[in-house]
Amino acid sequence: MRGRKFSSDDLQLLLLALLAERPSHGYELIKALHTRTEGFYSPSPGMVYPALTYIEELGYAIVTLDGNKKSYSLSPEGVAYLASMQSRVEELFAGLVHMAQKMKYFRSAISEETIVEEGAGWLPIFVEARRALKRALMMKSEASHEEQQRIAAILARATDDINKA
Repeated sequence: MRGRKFSSDDLQLLLLALLAERPSHGYELIKALHTRTEGFYSPSPGMVYPALTYIEELGYAIVTLDGNKKSYSLSPEGVAYLASMQSRVEELFAGLVHMAQKMKYFRSAISEETIVEEGAGWLPIFVEARRALKRALMMKSEASHEEQQRIAAILARATDDINKA
């Protein structure tokens, strides 16, 4: 998620997932993404409204007028499409949560505050373990194919172990 945060397809999936929670106006969807990411990601109206129009054109959303505002809700086709893309949606939201945590960590480091609260933030041991892994992988950039296979097997086992929790 470096540079441009999401493709238009990704933004559409995020919007559909939010609409699955409750029908909303475009501004409410922008606000929901802003809130979920603790201010890290807040798409502009110039990104959201064309995405909503496209979602409507695809038949994934139903639009009703609420005064002079449009309210969007999922159509049956939108529900089915969203279900078929559930793993991608989970990955997108996990990426948003990760980046929000990362920004919170950096803000805390800059202000020299401690961020270790009950159930929030990253523990220093977690941050150091991630850094150590990145360093170890960087040091193996020129590893032989056999060494790369060995490392990939270790990482696969670690991934499986982490995902069991």
